Amino acid sequence: MSRKLLYRNIQLYFRDRASVFFSLLAVLIVISLYILFLSKLQIDSVNQQTNNMLKTEVLSYLINSWILSGLLSITTVTSTLGALGTITNDRQNRIIMDFKSSPLSIMTYPTACVISAFVVGSIISLLSFAIYGSYIFIDTGYYFSVEMVVKCIGLIFLSAMMNAALMGFLVSFFETNNAFSAVSLIIGTIIGFINGLYVPMGLLPETIQSILKFLPFGHIASLFRRVLMEESIDLSFKNVPLSVRHAYTNDFGIILDWNGKEISLYVSIFLIFGVFLVSLILFFINFRRKRQEI
Repeated sequence: MSRKLLYRNIQLYFRDRASVFFSLLAVLIVISLYILFLSKLQIDSVNQQTNNMLKTEVLSYLINSWILSGLLSITTVTSTLGALGTITNDRQNRIIMDFKSSPLSIMTYPTACVISAFVVGSIISLLSFAIYGSYIFIDTGYYFSVEMVVKCIGLIFLSAMMNAALMGFLVSFFETNNAFSAVSLIIGTIIGFINGLYVPMGLLPETIQSILKFLPFGHIASLFRRVLMEESIDLSFKNVPLSVRHAYTNDFGIILDWNGKEISLYVSIFLIFGVFLVSLILFFINFRRKRQEI
């Protein structure tokens, strides 16, 4: 029964064009903004730091790797959230009553919802990675190594896992599809700011930076950037002072710091796992409470 429930949730998501659209809305916003003006901001910044020494292909590889990292940190949020809309729909249409009266254990339904959201988030993000990664190769001639691809896939799974639990906890409070759609639209719009994609982290006031560094989303974006931009940063900043490289990696959220000290990769991963576990526990607790109220 649990396998059928997983298949049902995944099928419902991909069959609902609105859910798929809202999942990709933030991606479309990012691409549109970069086509219109944001790419010029980064091009001017890098050219100024490197005295216009970079080849066009290298500069394009650097910037597109940065964009791809941000996109992946966004899609794992919006796609898992879209997949969890099934919970709200089942609640509003009283379908959840059927599961309540079935012989399924009390944890089967919420567990299936989280797992199906993880699967959807992973699929959408892997497709985004493959498509945009292919575009980078066609546009610049550079491609990601096997090691970088494997690490990125691992980060996609880690991010989708955390967001499936975190978004599940959030969705567990919604009673209607209208409320879910409204919150999905808000999250899809602001997630680019939270991840430091619309406005680079280093350009924000210190207070805002500190708040964003407490959230897991910026840490996920930073991990993606560390992996996917490793080669492009080496190529771009090999002939400039180390201080210039540090300034770029800090300003554009590749390396996060706290009081001048670099936040290590392990701290970011520990934070992400911590958010996953806490969110999962709270989701199960809240779902059980809501289920008893039905």
